Parts: sequence; C-alpha cells; structure tokens
Amino acid sequence: MYVQALLLLAIEIECIFSSVVLKPTGNQYVKSNLQLTCTDESVDYTQPEWISPSSNKIDTFQPSEEGANCDNAESCNAEFGRYCQNSFASCVNGFCACQQFGIDPCSCLASLNDCHMIRGNSENITTATLVGNDPLQYTSCESNIATDTEVHVIAMVYGIQSPVYTNVNVNILNRNMNTDKEVVLVLVSDRLVFWEVNIQNNETVDRLVQLSSYQDEDNLKVDHRQVNAIDKPKDAPYGIGDDAIHGGKTVDMMLYLEENYGHVSSFTATETANSWNITIDLARNTMMQNTNPTVVFTENLQPWQTKLTLAWLQNDEDYGTYTCRGKHSQNNLQILKREPIVVQVPHKQNLTFYEGGVIRCDVTGLPKPNISWLFDGNFLNVSGQYDILEGGSLSISKVTIHEDGTFECRGDQVETGDTRAESIKVIIIHSVPEPPVIRIPEEDVGSYIAKIHINSTNAVEKFMGLHYIIYYNDQNLTTSSDNSVPELLSLTPSTLYDVHAVAVSMGGTSQESNHIKFTTKVEITTMQPTPRDIATSDVTVMMLRDVATSDVTVTEQVTEKPRSSSKKGIIAGCSIGAFIVFVLFIIFIIFIYQILRSRQKPDSIGDKHQVNELAETEPLAQDKECNTKTDAV
Repeated sequence: MYVQALLLLAIEIECIFSSVVLKPTGNQYVKSNLQLTCTDESVDYTQPEWISPSSNKIDTFQPSEEGANCDNAESCNAEFGRYCQNSFASCVNGFCACQQFGIDPCSCLASLNDCHMIRGNSENITTATLVGNDPLQYTSCESNIATDTEVHVIAMVYGIQSPVYTNVNVNILNRNMNTDKEVVLVLVSDRLVFWEVNIQNNETVDRLVQLSSYQDEDNLKVDHRQVNAIDKPKDAPYGIGDDAIHGGKTVDMMLYLEENYGHVSSFTATETANSWNITIDLARNTMMQNTNPTVVFTENLQPWQTKLTLAWLQNDEDYGTYTCRGKHSQNNLQILKREPIVVQVPHKQNLTFYEGGVIRCDVTGLPKPNISWLFDGNFLNVSGQYDILEGGSLSISKVTIHEDGTFECRGDQVETGDTRAESIKVIIIHSVPEPPVIRIPEEDVGSYIAKIHINSTNAVEKFMGLHYIIYYNDQNLTTSSDNSVPELLSLTPSTLYDVHAVAVSMGGTSQESNHIKFTTKVEITTMQPTPRDIATSDVTVMMLRDVATSDVTVTEQVTEKPRSSSKKGIIAGCSIGAFIVFVLFIIFIIFIYQILRSRQKPDSIGDKHQVNELAETEPLAQDKECNTKTDAV
C-alpha cells in the first residue's frame, strides 16, 4: 500500500517538473507552411528536439556561408560594420553575414519565394505620400510569379496623428482579362492606424486583411459593397520589412500569408505616410509558379525552447505525427494535409420561372468544408423546395419570383476556422408561351358578332400576366386568360374576316396561332317606315272600305322605337281614323239624299208610311255603322 502511494506521488512530481508544451496545440491542418514552438518547462530543462514522422531527428537550421561573397562585405572585427550591427548577423569566414531563414545574408532583409526585399521602391506598384516631409524611405519587394491569387501588402509602423485616417487608393487594371483572379489587400501596422480604403472604378477586392498588434473595430472605412470579405486575425505574425530596425517578423508573416491567402505579389513598407496609391495590374505577371524544395528545420530560441519550421510541404511523407522531446517527457502533434477552401461560381445565373432549377456552386477543400447557402444575407432553411447537392450546388424544386435576388454559396472548415463565400446574382427569366389554337363554329357566326374558341396548353401559374390578343382584319381584341370564348362585336355583315391569335406573358409573345377565315351572315331586312310615317307616327293605319260589305281592313306595321314616340304615334293614328270616319259619314248622307230625291212623291198613305219608316230606320243604321267603325279604330 505504501509502495503504491509512493509510485503515485512520483508520477505527480514528474508531471509537475517535466512538462513539454507545444504551441499551437491540437491537430494542425497545413497547406505548405507552419511554425511550431516547443518548450521544456521542467525544472531541469533541456533543449527540446523534434522528431519527424519517419522517426528521424530534425536538424537545426544551417546558415549558408555566402556572407563572405557579399559586395562590400565587412570584417567581423569592424566596430561599426553595416551588417554586424544587425541582430541577424553573425561571423562567416571572418565576414559579417545575416544567418536566418528567409533573410538575405547581404541585405539582412526578408527574401522569400521570389519576393526579395530591397531598400527603395524601383517598380512603384505602390507609392506613399507624407505631407510636408522629406521623401520616404521604402522597403519593398515584387514577385514575377503568376498565381490565381495576388496578395499585395502595405505596411507602416504608425499613422499620422491618429485617429486621422490614412487613405489607401486602390486601382485595379485588366480585371476583364483575369476575371477569375482574386485580389487580396493586406494592411499591416505596428501601432494602431486608421485606414480608409477607396477602390476606384467600382472594382472589387476579394479580401481585405488587417495585421497588427492593435486591432480596433472602428479603424477601417471601406465601401463593403466593394469588398467581399474582411479578416482581422488575432495573434498572426506581422512585420514592416526591415525587422532588424523596426522589429516584427516579416518572414513569418509572409509564410502565414502564403499559407492562408496566397503568394505575396508585392510588399511595400515605410515608417509612416498620409496616403497610399497602389496600382494592381492583373496582366503583369506571366511567369509560372516556381517550386520550392521542402524546408524542415529547427531553431533554438532559448535553452529550453525550440522552433520548428515547415515550409513548402509537397510530399505525403511530410505529413504525419511530429514529436517534441524534452528531458523527462514528450508531446505529439498531428500535421494533416490542408487544401484551402475554393468556392467557384458563375456570379450571374438565370433560373426559369415555375420550373426546377440549380444554382451552380463548386466547393472544395481539405478537410471537407461544410456548405451552407444564404439569400439576401440570411441563411436558407435547406428543406422543402431547397436541397444542397454533392459539391455544393443548390437545387430548387420550383422557382418562384421570391428567388430573384442575391444568393451566397459558403464553405466552412470547422477544423481550420477557414471560411470562403461567393455571391451569385440570380435573375428570374420567364418562358415564352406556346401559341394557342382557335376555332370558330359556324353556328357562332352572325351578321354582327362571332365567338372565338381558344384552346391553350399554357398554365396560368407558369406564365405571369398571361393574356391573348385576337387579330381580325385590321382590328384586334385583348382578352384575359380565363376567357376562353371571347366575342368579336360590331362586325360588318357579308364580310370576309381573317382571324388569328397570340399568347402574351412576361416572357414575351408567342408565335401566331392557326388562321381561320369566315364570312359574316347576310343582314336580315324589314319594311322601313316612310318619311311621313316617321314624322307623324310609328303606326301606319291603312283602312279600306268595302262598299258591298262595309267591312274595314286595318293593316299595322310596328317599328321598334322609344316608348314615348310609340305613345304619340297611337294618339295621332286615332285622330286620323276619326277624320276618315267623319268624311265617310258625310258621303253616306249625300248618297242617301240623292237616292231619296230621285224617287217620286208618294201618292198614298201606304207609300207615305213606307217613306217614314225608311226615314226612322236609316239613322239607326247609320249610328250602328258608325259605332262599328269606331270600335274597329
């Protein structure tokens, strides 16, 4: 029991006094470059050493012996030698030389992957202005390697009287020749600088990166419509070019930028400036990417601390488990292959209304990124009519007008924290409707009207604003889609008509339908009233008297008129009828008188009685005849 307790105590003491700490910790996904530190924190520490995945000890950095070949190289014994004062300098074959990875042995400036720093600014891709002061002292480099992404760095130690903003004017040339090329602008400062970025000619910077020991949410002004993404990584290395004077870690920063964003195309630094002007010509670089050999080495930072640098990893055997050994313990770290997220999209895509469609997006990366979609800045609920296909494209089961807007295809690597997104402007287009088929049955054709029967396969839901236009001779009629039997009115009788129709929607006008020719029917005529009838009455009464039978025949012709005109006509007709009866009555009296006068004078009482009887009955007959005529009228 006591022995077991002593063993546990020994283990605890070993854990306390023998600890190897790695930074960063956890599995690391690496594209090509990574730097790790290993610290032996035990009491009786030792210089840690690194073991490769192939179980071999990794050697420390071996500086070259080119220091003696530098122009105007100074002896190590010179008290104020140009290079010997540099913190990177060491004595090589009796001459001063800078012996650090990524540092030029003669200039003691960063020299890494075709970006060789010089003192001065010969190419003038980027220039700075300092109002009221002497010309600025530059440190710069420019690469001639052509890559898919151009990374341009602007660096300075401090700004002018912060919070006065330092203007950065960006001019991008030949974007139309390299539409797929990304532009990354990196703003670096040792102290807090307030930047104002002005991108000319409505161009776009794909990513804006700020590296500084001082980060502030309000120290950047930019039109966010011209920048696709803004990064402010914390704890990222930064440098101002000449690290021996200004401090910083320019080489480490360049490795970091290459790992996370791309090859550094230009780097321009000065101590301070009021404004910057940078001209990025996307057609300038034509060289192919050069291939650097894999570099793996260690550097002893302190007697208890060692740094491991992995640069330009290319082979699968470069990835795996790296081990750091201290005096009493060791710690392992997995280096896994990383491929940055690449999101490729056509930035303008068309979808057809009321049909299924796919918004194309191809997302790649290692580890495999999670894919999500946004619409007008809001995450889409991928269910129902939306579905994310393998590779990243978004499938839509039925396109509506609500899909007309800006989509964003996004990839996220949880393991690396990397995020990439591209926006897509989706335009809804409408199909042109099919031409209708028309028919005109014979029974639907009259003298003044014809009914058109429209048969169409166009669904109202699919064609917004669907309607039909019917053309007949030199006239046309517009009818809605729900009226399948429109009527052509005010046609001319006995006239030949040529009829066809078209369907019209937001998508355009269809081709012409079939043509149909028909002739309207002959006009049906009726007896027309005479001018006298029109002036006096709508009823013409013609009375004929039959002398033999005293019968009266009345013929009427009625023409449809307004109700007030018919009433007046009836009154006028009655007046004329009464006048005719009166005239006939006078003629009748005269006729009787002539008869009586032509007879002889009676010579007997019987004759006299006959005459009296005739005189009494005659008025009764006349009254009866008048009453009959009046009733007839």
